[in-house]
Amino acid sequence: MSRAQSSSYDAKERRFPMSLLLAAGLILFVLWASVFELDEAVRTTGQIIPNERTQIVQSVDGGVVSEILVQEGQFVKAGQKLAVLERGRANAGYEESKARRAALRAALTRARAEAVSGPLIFEESVKEYPEFVDSQRRLFEQRKIALDDSISTLEQALEMSVEELRMTEALLKDGDVSKLDLLRAQRAVLELEGKLTEIKNKSVQEARAEVAKLEEELSSTAYKIDERQDILRHTDLKAPLDGVVKFLRINTVGGVLRPGDELMQIAPSDGGVMIEAKVDPTKVGSLKLDLPAIVRIDAFDYSIYGSLVGKLTLISPDTLTDTAPNGQSMSYFRIHVLLDADQSQNPKSSQIIVKPGMTATVDIMTGKRSVLRYLLKPIVRAFSGAMQEK
Repeated sequence: MSRAQSSSYDAKERRFPMSLLLAAGLILFVLWASVFELDEAVRTTGQIIPNERTQIVQSVDGGVVSEILVQEGQFVKAGQKLAVLERGRANAGYEESKARRAALRAALTRARAEAVSGPLIFEESVKEYPEFVDSQRRLFEQRKIALDDSISTLEQALEMSVEELRMTEALLKDGDVSKLDLLRAQRAVLELEGKLTEIKNKSVQEARAEVAKLEEELSSTAYKIDERQDILRHTDLKAPLDGVVKFLRINTVGGVLRPGDELMQIAPSDGGVMIEAKVDPTKVGSLKLDLPAIVRIDAFDYSIYGSLVGKLTLISPDTLTDTAPNGQSMSYFRIHVLLDADQSQNPKSSQIIVKPGMTATVDIMTGKRSVLRYLLKPIVRAFSGAMQEK
C-alpha cells in the first residue's frame, strides 16, 4: 500500500468515530428537543390600577360651597361628609312644599268628612300646622251650618206642605175643594221632597269631587317634596367609599359649582390592585380567562425582587382604538390581570409595594411548547407560505 493510500485510510478511520458521535449527539438533541417544553406566553405592558375605580365626587344640583371639611391627601371613610353647599334656598323650598302638603291634607280631611257627613278628625302630622287646622275647621263648620239651615228650611216647608195635603184630602171628601186643588198640594210636596234630596246629594257630590281634586294635588306635591328633599340632601357631599382625597378642585368657601361639576376625587384605599394592559388583536386568540400571569413591576429590579403572580380576569368583548402620538390609530384588546393574594412563591414579594400608577411587564402563560416545535416553527411557516405561492 502506498503512503498516500495509507494516509487516506487513516483519515477515514479517524472521521468515522467523530461522525458517529455527531450523529448520536444530533439524535439525542432531537429527542431532548421533542420532550423538553418551554412556557408559551403573551407579553404586554400595563399600568397598576385599583380594583375599584377612582370615584368622582360631584354636585348633582349645583350650588355655592359653604364648607370644605377635607383636604388633599386626607383619608376618609365611606359616608363621611366632605363638603357642604349653601342650603338656605333648598331648605326654604323643602319647607314650602311640606307646608303645602299639610294644607292639602287638612283640606282633604275636611272634604272627606263632608262627603260622608262624618266627624272632622285631623291627622297628627297636620296638627303641626294649627293655622291650616283652624282654617279648615271653620270652613267645615260654616258649610255644615249653611247646609243644615237649607235642609231645615226645606224640611219645615215640607211639613207644611204635607199638612196642607192632608187638609186638602179631607176637604175633598166633603166636596169643599176640587180634585185639582188636591193635585196642586201633592205636587208641592213632591217638589219639596225633590229639592231636599237634591241639596243633600249636591253637597255629597261636590265634596267627592273636591276629594278627587285634592288627592291629585297631594300626589303631585308628594313628588315635589321628594324632589326638593333630594336637593336638600345633595347639599351634603359625602365620600362614596373608603379612600384618599385627591384633585380637590375648589379650595375656598364661596366657590360655585354648576350641576354635574366635579369637586374632588376619592382614590380607593383598599380592595387590592390589578394591572390594566393592552394586547395586540393578533395575539388575543390564545388568551382566555383565569390564565396564570407573571408580573414584573418595573419600579423593582426583577433580578433582585423577582416577580409576582396573578391571573387574567378580563378580556374586553371588542377591540378598542387609541390614537398614537404619531397620529395613527391603534387597535387593541383591554385586559385586566388581578394579582394573587398569596405571593408565597416569592420570598421578597413583601418588599414589593405596589401602588396605582406604576407600570409593569406582564407575561400571560398560554401553555407549553416543545423546543423542537419552536425550532421548526419558522421552517414550517416558510414552507407553508411557499406552498401557497403561485
